[in-house]
Amino acid sequence: MGGVNTTPSETRLSLLLDEREIVTQKYESVVATVNARDDKAMTDVETEHVAMYRERMSQIDSEVEQVSADLEGTRKAIETAKMVRRAMAGAEAGVEEDGDGIIYRDFATYARDVILTRGSTECSKIAQIAGGEEAVLRAKERLQLLKRTPANTLSSNVAGLQPPQYIDQIFQVIDNSRPLVAAAPSTTLERGTLTYPSVDTRPIVAVQATQKTEAGNQGMVVSLKTTNASTYLGGGDLSWQAIQWSTPDALSLWFQLCAADYALKTEQDAAKTVTDSAFGHIISAPLAATPDFATIMTAVGAGYAKVYSDSKRVADTIIMAPDRFGYLLGLTSTPTAVFVNVNGQNIGPLSILVSRGLDAGTIIVGDMEGLLVAETGGSPVELRVVEPAIGGVEVGIIGAFEAVVVDPGAFSLITTAS
Repeated sequence: MGGVNTTPSETRLSLLLDEREIVTQKYESVVATVNARDDKAMTDVETEHVAMYRERMSQIDSEVEQVSADLEGTRKAIETAKMVRRAMAGAEAGVEEDGDGIIYRDFATYARDVILTRGSTECSKIAQIAGGEEAVLRAKERLQLLKRTPANTLSSNVAGLQPPQYIDQIFQVIDNSRPLVAAAPSTTLERGTLTYPSVDTRPIVAVQATQKTEAGNQGMVVSLKTTNASTYLGGGDLSWQAIQWSTPDALSLWFQLCAADYALKTEQDAAKTVTDSAFGHIISAPLAATPDFATIMTAVGAGYAKVYSDSKRVADTIIMAPDRFGYLLGLTSTPTAVFVNVNGQNIGPLSILVSRGLDAGTIIVGDMEGLLVAETGGSPVELRVVEPAIGGVEVGIIGAFEAVVVDPGAFSLITTAS
């Protein structure tokens, strides 16, 4: 089976086209990352990368154009030479030109050429009589132009022309959602501590027993509560090569993955704060592992009443761990078959909030206005320092975060404590 021979120029052209595709993918990846941002602005590093990619694409395009022109000229010269050889071969007695090859008019002429080119002692003597080396050379050319069944070329013969398909998309989950944090009132954290006022004693109103007697007579006491924020930090170091030669861009992917972990950790922080407070106001008959629909509704009602009793707040949300929400979807009530509107996510007047920050099995009823979250502006903040001496970029993200239940009793746990 015949193989595929390529010239150095053809190999060079193939390498250039492969490199052009890789550089183009890197360029498009950076542009896509910038387009996905709200401000559509490039960072200094991204601007540098885009300029470098554009310059390299221009260089490759120029060389591809030159090499392609050289190859085309070479191919034309080869075809012209073949045409001349075919014409010369076709002029031989017993041979005629046929398209891109020749055919022998009789077997005797074909046998003569085979004998002249066989190379044995007897055949070499015959070749000397027939015209020597010149006759042998012409016979070889005619045999090479002889029309025959084309050799098969299979995919296994052209493996060098079949680069592996590469998908420049990350299919794993990169989740930046923080439903619990997003649903709570928030403020910008400007220092490491958060101080907020808390009403400890309220003035009261009462029915006056008789004229000119005191009724409601109680002072108002408001104190300041202080809580310390937590600082979340993640860091790493990427080589210049890892950043330059990666698709998608490794630097952007690093920040996306680290920001997703920051979102999870801060959501867990807020969930723990709510759970700890709700545990102090757990209902008298918390739910077991596999309650039926009616039992769940009874517990939700008990949690609603507990919130009002302990804080005078009206609950507006049922906060669930993902496993409890999935369990709830599989239940049916006695009077109706479907009770949860998945798109609206609500049961009666209460919204359903599913938080991956909660421990498995947890369900809490509460008023989201009772949770306050504070975070430094722009968190998580991206940090990067170029290290020219070692060809790297030191990277990190940082953000300070704090969640606090401002009104004890605003949340009630309706499941058993985990």
